[in-house]
Amino acid sequence: MFDTKVAKTSSYVEIWKYDKPVSQNELVSQKEKKSAKRKSFEELTPTEKQKQLSRLKKHRQEAKWRLLRLIDTNFDLKTSFITLTTKENIQDRDQFNKLFMQFVKRYNYWVFQTKTAQLKYVACLERQKRGSWHAHCLFFDVPFVPHKELSRIWKQGAVRINKLNELDDVANAGRYCVKYMEKGIGQELLESLGKKSYLHSNNLKSPIEFRYLSGKPLVVDPSLVAFETEYDSKVFFKHELISNPVHYFKIPIHQANQEAVKKLLSNRSFENLNIEDRVYN
Repeated sequence: MFDTKVAKTSSYVEIWKYDKPVSQNELVSQKEKKSAKRKSFEELTPTEKQKQLSRLKKHRQEAKWRLLRLIDTNFDLKTSFITLTTKENIQDRDQFNKLFMQFVKRYNYWVFQTKTAQLKYVACLERQKRGSWHAHCLFFDVPFVPHKELSRIWKQGAVRINKLNELDDVANAGRYCVKYMEKGIGQELLESLGKKSYLHSNNLKSPIEFRYLSGKPLVVDPSLVAFETEYDSKVFFKHELISNPVHYFKIPIHQANQEAVKKLLSNRSFENLNIEDRVYN
């Protein structure tokens, strides 16, 4: 059971405080239901189709925030943000994905001079107006590669290098990059059914996340909070789906408030958890 959830990246902390405890078993049972054999979209009734689309839209929205946290956790001053397009009008997503992974292998070899996968990246595929796919990609901790060389490594068409030096604050990098990527995350809902919302390497640092049961009100200094809101979620109670209000806080981390944030994350309301040891994917 938990009534508080925390996520921490390099530049901010997010806290969700639930009015009623949420059961971990409930989350497991929901995953088991998802893993059960699904009907194809064509086999669903009109009502089921509408529910499926609503769930998928919600999933894509959640994927956007997961991607933002992942970028924020891994972004550094050697991050490269590029867009890959193809000369050929490639409308098959799997075909484009194969070309992209071949590019990653060649790029990895160019940078590290080894076939062992070391390149750290996230990428989002998006369909162009002509119907072909292209990719917005972030490569973390890589040296400068001339545009001509990137085009040679890609082989399939144009490479656009998106400027990151105009960021007013590195802490805004995730939000800035996700603006480019969110169209691809939410696009082609039916065609992308069952597909990953975005691609990423397996060697990225994960945001620090943990859940716990407090049973006490959460007190947060208003001066630390950049954004807060309340919304309604749902929880199963005695086999019924009931309302479960959630209070959400977003707290930026910067030099002036580091000690205050550290104190918040280590006080008794968080049961003195060592967050550095609580990394969940």
